Amino acid sequence: MSYKVLYRKYRPSNFNDIVDQKFITDTLKESIINNKISHAYIFSGPKGTGKTSTAKVFAKAINCVNPKDGEPCGKCDSCLNFDKNPDIIELDAASNNKVEDIREIVNNVKLAPAGSKYKIYIIDEVHMLTPSAANAFLLTLEEPPSHAIFILATTNPESLPQTILSRCQQFAFSKISKKALVDRINYVLQQEKMELDDDVVKEIADLSDGGLRDALSILDQLITLNKPINADLLNEQFGIVSESVIVNLVESIINNDVANIKKIFDSLKEFGFNEKSFVSKFISVLTNKICSINDSSKVPNLKNIVFETIKIDNFKVNFNYYDVIKMIIVSNLACDNVINDVSDSNNILDEKKLDNNDKTEIIVEKEEKNISQEINNEVKETNNLPSVNNNLDIINIRINNSFANANKKMKSDLEKNLSELIEKLKNDSDIYSLFIDTEVGVVSATNILFVCDSDASAKLLNEKESKIIADLSLDKKIVFVDKNKWNELVSDYKDKTNKKIKYEYIEEPKLEEKKSEIEDLANNIFGENNIVVEE
Repeated sequence: MSYKVLYRKYRPSNFNDIVDQKFITDTLKESIINNKISHAYIFSGPKGTGKTSTAKVFAKAINCVNPKDGEPCGKCDSCLNFDKNPDIIELDAASNNKVEDIREIVNNVKLAPAGSKYKIYIIDEVHMLTPSAANAFLLTLEEPPSHAIFILATTNPESLPQTILSRCQQFAFSKISKKALVDRINYVLQQEKMELDDDVVKEIADLSDGGLRDALSILDQLITLNKPINADLLNEQFGIVSESVIVNLVESIINNDVANIKKIFDSLKEFGFNEKSFVSKFISVLTNKICSINDSSKVPNLKNIVFETIKIDNFKVNFNYYDVIKMIIVSNLACDNVINDVSDSNNILDEKKLDNNDKTEIIVEKEEKNISQEINNEVKETNNLPSVNNNLDIINIRINNSFANANKKMKSDLEKNLSELIEKLKNDSDIYSLFIDTEVGVVSATNILFVCDSDASAKLLNEKESKIIADLSLDKKIVFVDKNKWNELVSDYKDKTNKKIKYEYIEEPKLEEKKSEIEDLANNIFGENNIVVEE
């Protein structure tokens, strides 16, 4: 007999075997006990959390001749022959998503069951249906035959039309808890007559990210290697970063040791680490450290690193975690250094409370020969900006000029060519990894405003705008904002539009050249006319 992989070998055969979805299984059992079965269900949630397994157990229980407390008996002909039952139709919508595939269901659903109480359709990845196929399927959902039940499984319910969602009972599956995963892995190990260290089992649970199928697949892969399963083997096979490396990284962050941070990331990049495992451990260790740190002045920036990293981790795209997280860390530490340097030099202007909605606070970061300044300025409206002496004044002017004479066609044209443009940045992995998920906000004849996911990304890209313009051969000025800032700008734009206030184009001045701290000191001592600066 051929080898059966673990996740198939231990697929649940009743509701009690389904892991960590008790609310859902209890509700489904009650519907069977009380004979209140709907004609359509949607099971949504992350992969490997039991959606399809629950659908099969539910289908088995519905057609069971002698269900007991909502559970299939496992002894009747319907239960024993479930896998061969012609009245249980399984369809993978990822590969059968065309109108023709759905029409076949629509035509067959009218026929009575061959020998069961119900004809049950289990459609996996239903969100992959084409719009026309979804519309064809909707007709059947509106007026289904009394003998037909549909169970739709999806990892992305947001992609389904509201018309389908509203006609189904919806059950949201959650990620399986670490404890439940550990318990299930240990159960499988016991059945397989194997033993593993608790640390290895916990690491497998962490790697699976709340998915039982992934956990059993990882265990399966380790077993097939036919080697002693230990932490070293797990790390080697799945690129897991050791706890000591994470702790070293966190200590370097707390100590503002940027050189060591970059060194650690260089080794991680060469090592080829597992991003999900790394991010999860990093957030956990840094969060715990924040709770115990004595220096409260460091806490705000450390918290910001955690929040920005969580944002990146939750954004489901393919990008270079190495570059992005390193930039988040270094960027926030740089901000911290700015504050410390300015404080030591007594160059921070007094903070002023803003008591007028017409005023905006502008925080300026400028670095010159390792001398940084942070200035809080008050500005009434964008078109009343004072003389420009810092980068953030320029940013506000560029934001204003992007909205002035904004052009929908220009925006549309840029969006069509954006992916092609971004490919030109591939040679600079730092910029590319940040830019790849950037969206076009607004475009005018002179300016482009791009929208990033995080404030850290926007700051870093604004610092590199001249290089980006050169690499992309753009004939417009560019500016980057994060999504929160973008939402504020859109709200402000609508408000001004309603009040018939127009954005006036502002000529962009050059940044004033600032003297270094040494020059200022020399001028004060000897007089400005007596000083000659040589390169």
